[in-house]
Amino acid sequence: MKKIVMISLGLSLTAFGMSYEKFKQYTLTHAKTLQKQTLTLETTQEKNAILLRSKNPSLNLEASRFNPDLTDSTFGYAVMATQSIRTGNFYDGLEDKANASTLLQQAYVTQGKAGYLKTLENLYTEYVYQSKLLALLEDEYRLSNKVTKIVEERYTNGSENKVAYLQAKTNTLALKTQMYTTKQAMNTRYYQLLAIAGMKKKVALSKTFIYPVSAQTNTGTKTNPQQQILNAKAKLLESQIRMNESSIENFEVYGGIEDEPGQSILRMGVNVALPIFNNKSEEKRLAKLQQQQLTLDNEQLDIDIYAQTMMLKSSINELSQQYYTLKTLKTEQKTLNTLLQEGYKIAQGSIFVMMSAQNKLIQTQKSLLQTQKMINTQKIELRFIQGQYND
Repeated sequence: MKKIVMISLGLSLTAFGMSYEKFKQYTLTHAKTLQKQTLTLETTQEKNAILLRSKNPSLNLEASRFNPDLTDSTFGYAVMATQSIRTGNFYDGLEDKANASTLLQQAYVTQGKAGYLKTLENLYTEYVYQSKLLALLEDEYRLSNKVTKIVEERYTNGSENKVAYLQAKTNTLALKTQMYTTKQAMNTRYYQLLAIAGMKKKVALSKTFIYPVSAQTNTGTKTNPQQQILNAKAKLLESQIRMNESSIENFEVYGGIEDEPGQSILRMGVNVALPIFNNKSEEKRLAKLQQQQLTLDNEQLDIDIYAQTMMLKSSINELSQQYYTLKTLKTEQKTLNTLLQEGYKIAQGSIFVMMSAQNKLIQTQKSLLQTQKMINTQKIELRFIQGQYND
C-alpha cells in the first residue's frame, strides 16, 4: 500500500510539477544570496561588539641611573598605568548607535529578502507565461498544419491556386518559428529560476500563474521595506545626536609610583581633553540638517507609496475587465473560425478570410495570456509596496 502511495505521488509530481509555494519554501531555505544576507546581520553584531569594547590599559616602565659624583651610582624606577574611560552619556550614545546599526542592517536584510521574492515571483510568472504561450502556439501549429494540408489537397486537385497554398504554408512555418523562439525564452527563465533557488538538479515546475485573474487585492498593509530603512536611519541619527551632546567623550585615569634615591613618589590623576576649540557645534548642526532630510525623504516616500498603490489597484481592475472582455471575444472568434473551416472544406469560403480570422484568434489568445501575466506582475509589485514580502 505504501509503495502504491509513493508511486502515486511520483506520478502526481511528474504530471503537475512542483507548486510555486513549495518552490518558494525551497528557495528561502537554500538560496545562497539569502544565506549571505543573514550573515551580514551577524557581521554587524560583531562590529557593534568591537565598537562597545573598552580600550586596553597602557603600562609605562622606566629605569633611571643616578650618578651625582661619578663614583657612586644609584638606580631608580618608575611604573605608570593609564586607562581610557568613556563618559557615561557618550557610552549610552554608542549603545544606541549599536542598536540602531542592528536595526538598519535588519531593514536591509528584510529589503533584500523582499526584493529577492519579488524577483522570484516575476521570473516564475514569466516562465509560466512562456510555457502557456508555447502550448498555445503548439495547438495553433497543429491546427494550421491541418488547414495547410486541406489547402494543399485542393491545390493538387486544381480547385485552389498556388498563392493560397503558399500563404497557408508560410503561416504554418511562421508559427513553427515562434515555437522555437518561445521555447528558448521558456528555458532561459527555467534555468534562471533554478539558479535563484539554489538548485543544481532539474525539477518539474507547475505551469500555473501565482495569482488569479481578479480585481480584488490585498487590503492589509505592512511597513514598506524602504520605510523600515528610513526609520532605522532616523534612530541611527538620534544616537549620533546623543553622542554629540557629550563634549567630552572620554578621559584617562592614570596612577603610578616612582622610586628615586631618598624618596618614593606615588602619582594619581586624570587627563581630560578640554572642549575649548572643538565643542562639536558643527556636528550638531549637521545632524539637524540630516534629520530634516530624512523627514522629507519619509514624507515623499509616503506620497510615492500612496500614488503607486492607487495606480496599481486601478490598473489591476482595468486589466481584469479587459481579460473577461477578451475571453468573450475569444469564444466568438472560435465559433467563427469553426464555421469558416467547415465552409472551406465544402468549397464555400475563402482561404484568406479563414486565415485572417485564424490569425485574429491567435492574437486574442496571446492578448489573454499577456493580460493575465500583467495582472500577476502588477499584483507582485503591489504586494512588494505593501510590505507583504517582509516576513
